[in-house]
Amino acid sequence: MPEITYKQVETISEFIDAIRIRVDVFIIEQKCHPGWEPSELDKVAEHYIAIADGEVTATARLRTDAPGSQKIESMAVKRDHRGRNVGLGLTRRLVQAAQAKHAERIWVQAQSHASGFYEKSGFQVISDEYDLFNLGIPHVTMEFRGADQSGWRHA
Repeated sequence: MPEITYKQVETISEFIDAIRIRVDVFIIEQKCHPGWEPSELDKVAEHYIAIADGEVTATARLRTDAPGSQKIESMAVKRDHRGRNVGLGLTRRLVQAAQAKHAERIWVQAQSHASGFYEKSGFQVISDEYDLFNLGIPHVTMEFRGADQSGWRHA
């Protein structure tokens, strides 16, 4: 298994790689409307990536959506890297970044099928299922609670 590095995007090349992953996952795989990615919110968000063997394999962004509140958005992992805990490590990196900002609330609007993934990172479902953006993809709202089933905690 290759060593994986998690970091904030620093170059335009890294940002373009991140957007390519989001287009592949959201537009091509999940059939969201063309033009959905990139988003205007990219301008006000911090972008993070996972790198394995010199290749950007996952991405997500972190955005202040209200005072004291950090929202994780646009989490996407390349298909051939799913199931390898790449997304889990990236989520933990985003939580660390949000905690460094002294966030009182860290949350995500997760696709319902991914709620178990976020639970492993210490998130808990706090809503009923809903269709975010009327795309036919069920979502739930989740908040970070600080620990997962394996005992991971982050101060």
